[in-house]
Amino acid sequence: MDIRKITDYIFLEAKPNAADLAMVFGTRSYQEPCQTAKRLYEDGFAPKILLSGGNNRTTGRNEAREMALGLIDMGVAMTDIIVEDKSANTLENVLFSKRVIEEEIGFGNVRRILVVIKNYHARRALMTLKRHFPEGIEFIPIPYNLMGFNRDNWHQSEIGREKVMGEMERIEKYLAKGDIAEL
Repeated sequence: MDIRKITDYIFLEAKPNAADLAMVFGTRSYQEPCQTAKRLYEDGFAPKILLSGGNNRTTGRNEAREMALGLIDMGVAMTDIIVEDKSANTLENVLFSKRVIEEEIGFGNVRRILVVIKNYHARRALMTLKRHFPEGIEFIPIPYNLMGFNRDNWHQSEIGREKVMGEMERIEKYLAKGDIAEL
């Protein structure tokens, strides 16, 4: 196992650039993605925030609605928040968000999306977006750290190894199924 190659493959990150919206993938830990999205919004990188996530299997709470409440509490205008609250996995996050974007904004008005995502999930999320969203949209990964590991130390903890190697397996599986496209 070449740790450097796996690290460079899995952990994607880019500097924020002005975009048409920030898309936040659901998770049961709301604080980190909400803080990241709020910062992008306040700094003028994203005029709208799309929150994607249905009922969490562990907590029973709706991820997108919980994040929306958190962002409103942080001062983000309710009119600048778009909610997709039905998805149960990454593929559904993308497919259901695609429908919401078309209805709420129109893909003719979307050229760049900031993708707020767990650090170890960035590649698979972008591969799913690339496969299912219209061509010509630029996706900028804006990862946040979760569970105490990052690109520099993931291989030193059991949870880091479990999450990163799980992503490697899922990428291989979903590429074979045609659910995702290589970047």
